Parts: sequence; C-alpha cells; structure tokens
Amino acid sequence: MNFCDRQGVKHSDCRSYNEYLRRSMVQKVARICHKNSWVCLPVIIVAVFLIAICSNAMAYQDEIHYSETFGAFRTFRVFTPLAYNPVDETTKYPVIYFFHGCGGSYARSGPYKYVDYGLKPVPALNRPESKDYEYANNADFENVATDLNVIIIAVDGHIAELPEGCQVYFPTLAESWDGNYYNFSRYIRELIAVVDQRYQTKQGAQYRAVSGLSMGGHMASWIAATNPHLFSSASQFCYGPNYYDVGDPAFQTTVDIRELWRNLRTLPFRHTTTDRDYLRFYTDYLYATFRGAGFENEYYLADHCHHAAARVDLQFAFHMSHFIDEKQNPSCFSHINLYPDFEVWGYDISSGKTGNGWIYVHDVSKDGLGLYTRKRLPWGQSLGEFEIKVITPGIYQPSSDYVISRYSYKSDTISIENITSDQDGKIIISSGGGAGEEIGIIGDGIQPPIFVLTDTVNENIYLEDGRETVLSGEIVNLSLKPQTVDFHLSSENEDVLNILSNTNRLTIPALTKIKVDSFFMVQGKYLSAEPNIAYLQIHASIDGVALDRVQYRQVHVKSAQLQLDVTRVRIFDGLSDSLPVFKYNWGSWDPLKKDLIKEGKGNGNGVIETGETFAIWIQPEQAFDSLDQNTWHSTIPINNAGNTDIEIKEIIPHHFTTGKSVLSAQMRLFRSPTPDHPIRIPLRTEFLKMEPLTNDCHRPTADNFQYAFVTLILNADGTIEIE
Repeated sequence: MNFCDRQGVKHSDCRSYNEYLRRSMVQKVARICHKNSWVCLPVIIVAVFLIAICSNAMAYQDEIHYSETFGAFRTFRVFTPLAYNPVDETTKYPVIYFFHGCGGSYARSGPYKYVDYGLKPVPALNRPESKDYEYANNADFENVATDLNVIIIAVDGHIAELPEGCQVYFPTLAESWDGNYYNFSRYIRELIAVVDQRYQTKQGAQYRAVSGLSMGGHMASWIAATNPHLFSSASQFCYGPNYYDVGDPAFQTTVDIRELWRNLRTLPFRHTTTDRDYLRFYTDYLYATFRGAGFENEYYLADHCHHAAARVDLQFAFHMSHFIDEKQNPSCFSHINLYPDFEVWGYDISSGKTGNGWIYVHDVSKDGLGLYTRKRLPWGQSLGEFEIKVITPGIYQPSSDYVISRYSYKSDTISIENITSDQDGKIIISSGGGAGEEIGIIGDGIQPPIFVLTDTVNENIYLEDGRETVLSGEIVNLSLKPQTVDFHLSSENEDVLNILSNTNRLTIPALTKIKVDSFFMVQGKYLSAEPNIAYLQIHASIDGVALDRVQYRQVHVKSAQLQLDVTRVRIFDGLSDSLPVFKYNWGSWDPLKKDLIKEGKGNGNGVIETGETFAIWIQPEQAFDSLDQNTWHSTIPINNAGNTDIEIKEIIPHHFTTGKSVLSAQMRLFRSPTPDHPIRIPLRTEFLKMEPLTNDCHRPTADNFQYAFVTLILNADGTIEIE
C-alpha cells in the first residue's frame, strides 16, 4: 500500500513524504552518474528536471519519518541555506535542532501570528511567499540558515491526542493518559539519524546543537542534559518554568530543570529572554543557577515586547562558534537520569528502577564513580534497593585484571573484589541502588580513587550572609595504598563566595574513610538583586599530579531570617484546614483566596511528634508582593548532614499559580527533642510577585519570585520558638 493511501495520513504528511521521495530520486540519480559516466548526460537532464520540480515547493521542506520510539509517523521541518544543493556531496552543513513552544508544532514556534501582537511579519529574504511566514520564527530560520550557512530542524513536539492545553511534549499534563509517553531524549537520536541520512550534514556531535522556546526551551534543556555527548552546545529562549512529570507511569519522575546543571559539565549553554517576557525572571534564575557549574554559560536580554524566540541570529551564532572546536569527552562528569536504562559518554546503565526518582552517576572518571539513587534532588532520600549495572567504555586494557573497591553509604563499610575487563577493554560493575556507594577502579596506569563523600541529607550548602563558615568533610581513599592528597578549593562565583582557606594536605590510609572537621573556610556574600548561588570546586592532586575527579557543590547564600511570630506557624500532621494563600493566574490575582490544605500523617493535633509525618506552613505579615499580606506559605527544610534530626519523606507541589508550582515538604523526626537538645529546623519558603511590565504586547505582568528563610526550634514539650 502506498504511504499516502494509508488510513489517517494527513494531506500535509503525504506531501512531505512525496517531497522526500523526489529528493531521494535526485540523490540516487547523482550516485548513478558518478559510477557510470557514460549515462551522465541523460541523467543530468533528469536531475535538473526533478530539482526544478522541487524548487517549486516552499523553500523549507517538511519531512516525515516513522519513529520506533513513538510508534508513529512524525513530521519535522527543514530550513536549508539558499545555496544548499541536495546532490552536492562535497558541501556539508552543521545542524541546529529547535523545539517549539506551547501550542506550536514543527510548522510554527507557537500558536500566534505576528499580527496577533500588532507586529509586522519578518520577511523571508529571497524565498517564495508562504502563509507560514505569518507565524513567528519560520522566516527567521530561513534567513539565519542562509546567513550562518547552517541547517535548522524544527522538531515536532505536538501531541494531537492530548485533550486540551498546550498539547505538546508531556502527556502527563492530561488528567488521564493511556498512550505513548513520548521519550524525546531517545527520539532525538532517531531524528538525528534520519536527518544525517537525508541531508548533506556534517556528522558528529561537534556539528550539532539544540535549542527551544518556552516549553520547548525546557525540552531542549532536557534533551541536552540527557544527551550531552550528542551536542556541541545548547540554548533556550524564555523557557517554561514548571515542574513536568516525564516517563512511563512505572518510573515517572518530576523534572526540575534547575537540577540539570549536574549533567551539563563541558557543554556550553546560552539563555535568551526578552525584557517584556512574562517568564523572564525564570530565565534570569536559571542562568544564575548554571553560572559557575562547570560549563560556559551565557545570557542575553533581548528588546522585544513579548514571550518569543527573539534574536535567533545571535543565539544561533553562539552555536556556530562552538561548531569549530572538536568535541571532547570530559575527564570527569556527573549525570542524573529518570529512565531505568540510558547511555551517556560511552557508559551504558541498565537497571530495575521503578517509581519517581533518579539514578545518579556522580563524578565519573577512569578511576571510578559514585552511583546513587535519589527520590528528588537536592534532597538525599534514596529509592529502594534494585540492581544497577554499569558498562564502562573500552578505556581499560583488554582482558586484564583490576580491583573494584567500594564504600557503602548504607553500611558505612569498605569492600574490595577482583574483576577482569572484557576483550574490548570494558568493565561491568553492578550495584544495589538505595543510598548508593562510591566505587573505585584500581589498576596499572589509573589514578588512585579518592572521593569527597556526598551529603546524603541535602547536597546543597547554605551559608549565612557575611558569616565565616568552617566546612567539614568526609573523604575516602579507595586505593590499596596510603595517599597524601593536596586538596584545593576554587569557585568561579567570587561575587557571591569568598574562599578564606583553600588548601589542605591530608594523609589517608588505604581503604579508609576519614572525617575532617575543618576542611575549608568560606564566607557567603548576599546580593539582594539576584539569586545567590555559587559552586565550590574541590580539586585534588597527589605528588603534584592533578586528579581527574573535580567535585562540585552548590552553595546558597541566605538572606536575613524572616521576622516571624510563633503564632504564624501551622503544623499539618494529618490536619486539614482552609487557609488564605497567594494565588494568581497570568495577569490577575486573588491573594485572599482560600485553599484546603491537607497534609501530613498523624493524630491531627497540630503538634510535631515522633512517628508522624508533618508539614510546616508559615504566615508572614508581608511577603514579596505588596498584595501578599497575611497569607500562608509552604516550606521545605534545608538541613544537611550536620543536622540530621529530620528527614524529607515526600515533596508535594501546589499549583497556586499558572507560572510554577510551590513545594511543601512532608517531614519526619529521627528523634524526640529533649530539654538539653531541642531540634533545630531550618526552613526555606518561596514568595511570588506580579511584576508590572511596560510597553508589552502580550501580558502586562511578569512572574517574579524570591526565597526567604526561617529557623524553628522544637522544644521537648512540643512548643515551637523562632530562632
């Protein structure tokens, strides 16, 4: 049966398929001509005729292919330079993959035309007229493809079966869904193969980039984070900030894009937003979150009146600048992934993972890796135990003996075992999941495996503004010999972080963990105008030789403590109550609207007690927005390994706004407070604000937000004080 005769095939898909067949015929004819010179003249005549037919179509080309990942035909749009010749195999082009926004498709970056905003459409220079140029970015892509000599692929994230809303990328946005869950991080590999087969592309990660707008900016960031080895750079325009659930129900996990910094080491990243984008502050915060995290990180604020992919030329020029340098594998990387099976940087990971959460490969280098599971980052609660198998790349001597050494976070013990690499120089490592372990690989020519242990309560470090703070650390030497290690601390975020002591020499016995009470000393500097995030980089060297493993720790500098009366604290331990909360939709708000809060599990008496799960809500007199007065706000704890009296059992999102969910932690006590040892609970809350915009052509306000901090003291009699 002809493809176009199949039931349910759209006319546009049929046209795209026929265009593909015409171009394929031209390419086949060219190959025949190359091998059989005696038939060249008639072949050229036929080829010219076919090219003429194709040139009568629109300048861009809509392609269709069958996706094994999605189990369906998918369409994508291709923008090529004006000089592109499909039969010229001597001229190749780099490729930028673009993901559209909410309500869009491969044919348009969003649902609105330029005229809907009172704007004049961008002309597509030297191209035939097309109604699709009335929609944003089609003409931009035509022009930029020619100006930069690059192929641009508009990916289709539209899911027509979704009943309402944006109808893109995330089936979990539907109230119920029994179809495909659209693994775009796997699909992109299929699409790359199709594009490379059909077009004259420069192949390899060095010549690929990924970008996207709004929800597509979120998706482009996710694609880059799950496939950093496939691209030379990544970017986003005005990304969609909410937390999205991704994956099939068996292992579905909530993705917070800000936690993906772990995956992007060595991958240059660029952010563009506009000065009148209603989501602009989320891009500001994402840029600040990525700054200093181990990769180039650029930001641009475009002069534009609404939420759009503005100045595509500048964003894509950033990508062009990174097509020059050869793609290198990092000597050390980290990676989080929600799928049970995945591959990154040549490492194949397979597992029996189920449930909401992450497999976390941490600070991977030739001498070993950390291998953990986490329900939600940065908090350290792990998933249950299940088998995880890691197959390394072939970077070891074939069929050779090695020693595997392990430090278990659960048992606090060290063990060793012998292992042999396979004939390809790969090593297979199995682990039991759960809290995880650090795994050393010992052999000839491999650096000694030295690990600064991860905080299994909360990975992040929180500093008081201006206070000199001594950082402790636990270090494990998983080598078979004592090691004298020089540790060095650095940061690219000197505006936020002072490092007061940055070197420390330690001698660590073989197969031993040590605790260092005074590892380094730092001082945070709170900057009120921007997010106060920094990264500590922990370097190590032995006998003057730098170790490949460089470990990163995210640091937050806290603002001044909230001034809060104890009567403005509510404990939900199975209690339910209707409270006024700060609620708004884009462009309007109702700060006094009440919402039913029912959280925690316990006797419901509103008192924190052992054996119960509880949530803490607070009521500041005034928050970030002037209208946000006397409303209640959820909290999450920011304790770490130095304060292990409480644990987080679950994080509940509340959709009080159309911008981004706010989070409420469901907590549990590890012990009862005593008169001599009360329990200290440091908390963070998030305030939201409607920021007026002037001269906008879309929405008159932008979502802004701010974090605030308060510390509760739980006494032996169950009463609470504010520190």
